[in-house]
Amino acid sequence: MGILIGVFCVVIFMDWRFYRIPNICIAIGMAAGLILTGVNGSVAKLIVLVGEMTVIFLFLYPFYLLKTLGAGDIKLFMMTACYIRGEQLLCYLFVSMFLAALISIFKMVLYKESRERLFYLGRYVRKVSLTGTIDTYQVDKTQKRSMIRLSVPAFLSLLLLCVGIY
Repeated sequence: MGILIGVFCVVIFMDWRFYRIPNICIAIGMAAGLILTGVNGSVAKLIVLVGEMTVIFLFLYPFYLLKTLGAGDIKLFMMTACYIRGEQLLCYLFVSMFLAALISIFKMVLYKESRERLFYLGRYVRKVSLTGTIDTYQVDKTQKRSMIRLSVPAFLSLLLLCVGIY
C-alpha cells in the first residue's frame, strides 16, 4: 500500500498543478501492482486483477465519452485495482465518488461557475431527452475553479481504507 500512496502523492501534485495525470505515474503504479501480484500470488490472481481493471475501464469509459471524467481519472482507478481487490475495491470506488459529490456540492455553494455548470447540465439533459442529440462540451479556462480533481477524493478514500474506516 505504501507504493500506491507514494504514487498517489505525485499524481495529486501533478493533477493539482497541471490539470493532468501523467501516464508515467500510472504506468509505474500499475507495473508495481502487477509485479507484486505476480510475485505474491498465482497466475489466476493476475488474471482476476486484469479482469477487474477491464471492468473498471468498461464501466467508466462512457463517462469519459460524455466528458464527465478524464482519461487520467479512469487510469487512476484502474491502477488502484492493482492493489485493492473485490468488495474492498467496490467500496473504494463508491466512497471516492461519494467524496467527489460532497466536494462538488461544496464548490457549487462556493463558486458561481459551478452553479452555472449545474444549470447548464439541467438544460443539456433536457435537450438530450427531447432531441436525442449529444453535443460535446468544451471547458474553457475560466471554469477550472469549478472542476473536480478526482485524484483528491480518490486519495482521501484510499486513506480511509488504510485507516480501516470501511
